[in-house]
Amino acid sequence: MDEERIKRIARAMCRAARLDPDKPAGNKGPYTMSMHEPGYESPQPAWMLFWKEAAQFAARHGEVAVRL
Repeated sequence: MDEERIKRIARAMCRAARLDPDKPAGNKGPYTMSMHEPGYESPQPAWMLFWKEAAQFAARHGEVAVRL
């Protein structure tokens, strides 16, 4: 799965959690940024909180994720 598709899924998950994907992640309720991803200066955008879950979703549901 390509990284742009995973990013789109992560941004959608972020919006579903009622977070602005472009605002800094920080500590938002149950969502926290515990590490800094390479290539991003602090603060990181909130959608990155959902990167791993988005990648897992894409891997598990490839036939659906391909259309996203």
